[in-house]
Amino acid sequence: MSPARCAVLITGFGPFPGVPRNVSALLAKQVGDEIRQRFPSSDIATAALPTEWDIAPERVVDLICELRPTLALHFGVSDIAQGFVIETIARNQAARLDASGTLPLLPVIEPFGPDEMPTMLPAGRIWARLQRLGLPARLSRDAGTYLCNAVFYRSVLAQRELGMGGRSGFVHLPVGITSTPGPDAGLAGQRAARLTFERAKQGGVEIVAACLNH
Repeated sequence: MSPARCAVLITGFGPFPGVPRNVSALLAKQVGDEIRQRFPSSDIATAALPTEWDIAPERVVDLICELRPTLALHFGVSDIAQGFVIETIARNQAARLDASGTLPLLPVIEPFGPDEMPTMLPAGRIWARLQRLGLPARLSRDAGTYLCNAVFYRSVLAQRELGMGGRSGFVHLPVGITSTPGPDAGLAGQRAARLTFERAKQGGVEIVAACLNH
């Protein structure tokens, strides 16, 4: 009998106010491509999520129910990140206008859900492995109140409810990372200077490897 294949879901986001080019979606796709080569026994799915309240959280739940992934890893960008920010707490809070100019219907993600939930990823192990590669990384207990946090929260909740032992987690990256050389991006570009797109991709692959115990 052949061993069960491991399913991995990797997501990023599309543009949102203030970020007309969101590199997290491209990063998710390219990390997925690298993982397919490195772990050919795994089934890899990637998705670019619209930065919209009425689509992104539900889309993640649908993907988890469909794929039943061993790992659901979500990437997003932050204007205060200076490297990999490994989020450790998802909070039941929602605020800010989305890419369509819409506010969340409620100030919470799930009216009867837990106030907060811890990441399912081995955050300490991820941090240590990124450090060994010389990549800037830190742990965070505040994923914000925007769609990054909402996707994180709904993903963890979906994995819990599915009850198959799958893990979910979220990682923020600097907003100024670009996939191609370009003009100075100002402060955001300075914050991203230590993390090129290629290094971000290398770190993304390492995060997946850490989560899959490779």
